[in-house]
Amino acid sequence: MRLALLMAASLLLVQVPVAAAETAATGAETETPLSPLPAPQAGAEEPSEDMGPTGEGASPEDDGITPDLSLGEIPLIETMELTYDIATRALDAYILVRTKYENSDLDAYESLQEFVEQNVEGKAFEADIKAAGFGSVNDWNLALTTLGFAYAGVVDDQSAEISQQIAELEADTELAQDMKDRMITSLKAMIPSENNKKVVEDLLANADYAEKLKQIELVEE
Repeated sequence: MRLALLMAASLLLVQVPVAAAETAATGAETETPLSPLPAPQAGAEEPSEDMGPTGEGASPEDDGITPDLSLGEIPLIETMELTYDIATRALDAYILVRTKYENSDLDAYESLQEFVEQNVEGKAFEADIKAAGFGSVNDWNLALTTLGFAYAGVVDDQSAEISQQIAELEADTELAQDMKDRMITSLKAMIPSENNKKVVEDLLANADYAEKLKQIELVEE
């Protein structure tokens, strides 16, 4: 089961903004990943000098910006301030649904809410999430996504790299402002707050939840 579909507001949460920023800044082609919770990547691989945005020879007219990248293809990442209680409930629910809905056709849906509304198992899924104390599947998704970023920030801090990408985007004079703003907002959301990192540190001090935290790195491709 692709657990990306359990946690993505648009199924493109963690790695895409970094890749999109690199695409806009360097012309490097990226693929849309479906796994939102592994540690954020530092950036897409730089293209070779004789390779264009699509891996083929670039024409002289190429300006380094992927021409078909649109605002709608850039996911807007949102995060929240966690509490220890919210984090534990989000993790408990994650472990439950990961097993319970392993054989559900989750990857046929573009969003978690769509699965809830259209799949016969959707209402049961929603009920499990609400039983964990979340008002909606989107509320849970937000908490779990935030936890994923915070966990990544504690075990493999890449805030410096992300900040560098933000600075490069801010200095870009060719990228459309609305696209630039969206990318920067999403990149900033990938840098966890001190409060959220403290929540993760407290979870790691608890053997049971430390083990559960590791599970969010094991998203199947």
